[in-house]
Order: sequence, then structure tokens, then C-alpha cells
Amino acid sequence: MQSALVVLQIIFYSVASLAIIVLFLFVAIAGYRLIKILKELQAVARDVRNISDEAKEKIEDIIEKLSLLPILSFFIKKRKKSGNPKRKTEKK
Repeated sequence: MQSALVVLQIIFYSVASLAIIVLFLFVAIAGYRLIKILKELQAVARDVRNISDEAKEKIEDIIEKLSLLPILSFFIKKRKKSGNPKRKTEKK
């Protein structure tokens, strides 16, 4: 009777150990894939940022050229940047 319990105990611990190893492998593979996905998303975000910067520059160029036309210059006015410089405090 005791030998059957020992055999069952060995089988239980072997299966439990194998399950833990398989679970660890799944987590490792998922982590590896997640890292690859995050790197791809970072590259896509960088590309989108570059494209949006280029598009912004092109739109500004188009508006600049349109503002030179006499008819459209009335409607498209350049807005001056209103940056109030901070006053420097004088030392006494």
C-alpha cells in the first residue's frame, strides 16, 4: 500500500514540475513576442511622428505661398506669435 502511495506521489510531483516548466515556457514565449510587438509599435510611432512633421512643414509652406497671392492674402493672415517675455528681476 505504501509503495503505491510513493509511486503516486512521484507521479504527482513529476506532473506538477512538468506543468510549471511548460507554464514558464509559455510565459517566456509570450514575453518575447510582447517585446517584439512593442519594438514594432515604437518604430511605427516614430514613423508617424516623422510623417506628421513633414506634413506640417508642407502645409505651412502651402499656406505661406497662398498668403502671397493678393486675393487670398486678405483671408489668410499670418498670425504673429504672441510670446510675452518674462521680465527679469533686477538685483538690488
